[in-house]
Amino acid sequence: MKFLFRWSITRSLKIGLFSLLAFSPWLVAQDVISPAPNEGSTYVVKPDYRKCAFPMCGGWFLTPVNQFSQQLEDDDTAYEHSLLPPKSIYVAYIDYRRLGLTDEQVRELEARIHNEQVLLRGLLSRHSITPQDSARLATLHANGAWVSANKRDAYGPYLRISSTGIVCITTPCPYYKAELINTAYATVFDELNLEKAELDREQTSRAWQAVASEGLVITGVKYESEGMTGPGTGIAATKVFFSYPEKK
Repeated sequence: MKFLFRWSITRSLKIGLFSLLAFSPWLVAQDVISPAPNEGSTYVVKPDYRKCAFPMCGGWFLTPVNQFSQQLEDDDTAYEHSLLPPKSIYVAYIDYRRLGLTDEQVRELEARIHNEQVLLRGLLSRHSITPQDSARLATLHANGAWVSANKRDAYGPYLRISSTGIVCITTPCPYYKAELINTAYATVFDELNLEKAELDREQTSRAWQAVASEGLVITGVKYESEGMTGPGTGIAATKVFFSYPEKK
């Protein structure tokens, strides 16, 4: 099979943008889904190691996934935008109550955050430390959490993959749907390959179960698949994230 990774230009900040651009025309041309504004945005979460008094420091930095522009007219403009550093949001607190976590699960999740292996979805609120204080601190009210299966690097846009329920007698066949996280775009595709994500046997089984149920969060890149009646479209997962806590 012929993988169209679109990675050859660089392995720097440009990598995410060009991978996203590779998806954009394909996604825009297909089905449009309605985002759920009551759920908020999905972020990569990292701890804040700055040395100043809490809560002004010592909280968390949130970087929304798939934040690269999709409205770029040419490759030169894409290159210029790719050099811009990602814009992160500082939050002093993360509210986990909607996730229904125990104290032990919160500690486990935050340990994974310190290893930079967590995605959180949620809504932001802002509040002052005191009524007289004009500085407003942010809190993330988390309503979704995902932890990475391993320490593989994330290449390509962040996607939620689910089964379409479609069954065909030949291939290519649109077996899967890909939703571009933090956008209103989705499309169908024919083949999902997990080899690049380097999952063990148990993780591979869990990944396919997620595809068939609540959806599997991945980063991935597009490739051309070979079907019985002609070429199709596949997605190669480069990193896999599982829901936390695990759904039984």
